[in-house]
Amino acid sequence: MQSSPTLPRLAEGRKKKWSYGSLFFSLFYFVPLFFTQAPEAATIILMVGGYLTFVVVYLVTLHQSMKTLPFYLFSLLVLGYVISIFNPGGAIIFGFLAFIIGYYYSIKYGAVFIGLVVSTLIAIQVLGAKEQGFFILASALNSIVLFIYGVMERKETIHQMKRDEQAAAIETLTAIAERERIGRDLHDIAGHALSSISIKAQLADKLLERQRYSQAQQEVKELAALSSQLLSEIREAISGIKQRPLEQELISLTKKLSDDGKRVTSTIDASVIAVLGPTQETQLALIAREAVTNILRHSNATHVTVSLSQHDNTATLVLFDNGNTTEPVEGNGLAGIKERATLIGAEITFSWAERTGLTLNLPLLG
Repeated sequence: MQSSPTLPRLAEGRKKKWSYGSLFFSLFYFVPLFFTQAPEAATIILMVGGYLTFVVVYLVTLHQSMKTLPFYLFSLLVLGYVISIFNPGGAIIFGFLAFIIGYYYSIKYGAVFIGLVVSTLIAIQVLGAKEQGFFILASALNSIVLFIYGVMERKETIHQMKRDEQAAAIETLTAIAERERIGRDLHDIAGHALSSISIKAQLADKLLERQRYSQAQQEVKELAALSSQLLSEIREAISGIKQRPLEQELISLTKKLSDDGKRVTSTIDASVIAVLGPTQETQLALIAREAVTNILRHSNATHVTVSLSQHDNTATLVLFDNGNTTEPVEGNGLAGIKERATLIGAEITFSWAERTGLTLNLPLLG
């Protein structure tokens, strides 16, 4: 089958909640049981066993890569046929399968699959489930609807991926343009100043050769002034570089958390960022990135709180989650966070109890 290997799995990010939550609708599997008079215990056991098998295979399928996915899809297909023979409710399996097919594969192959499913469901009705005609028809329509939903989810995901790629490309181009601008500024600043410094140095050397010490001393003083001015102008030019804009970084990080399926409460006071120096802003952005990376890698949290606020002359950055993590052995990540906090003169505290995370207090200039 033709597929798109770049699509995220259905067990990842925001898709995970719907993929798992949709199992609620699989309970329609048991509807035919209520239309059967005095079902035998063996029939009930068989139906329950078939349902549990479907749930396990479905959940495992959600985690598969494109390389192994076809095998599990085929297993679901066979399972749907087998169960539908003795329980028309087994036809709901085809709906879940249709959604997965619609998400991962092209409309062409999906249409062939839907045609096969509808044909086989009609055959099951005609050959062995005539009394369940309405239910079989509903299952066929359900498969079509879920296939369409899978196609829509695929298109939305691809559209979002393209938007993310475009945003990353724009960010890269912006960074390149910024570096080129800074390069031009430094070239203009340093070029003129260094030419003057060179001329002054040569003149001072000639004055010293002629033993005109007072004039040479004056040139040296002017040389020192030019050097100091050049250093000041270079520092001023560099201070305008925002390597990691904090607000943009926090927005990006909250999106990553949301895409991972976590509920995010974010409160960012933009006025705080306006009074931060370039070094402070860059280091806070790197601290936030490292903290979120730790959450994504090591925490089982479902809710994350991110806030940046100001009280008196202190900026406070807070990142907490409900992962209930025990205090870990300090690695490079936590050590790096502490070093960055020390670099900008901030105090940082960690919590490993009911709320896991960090609180950073950064004194601001009054």
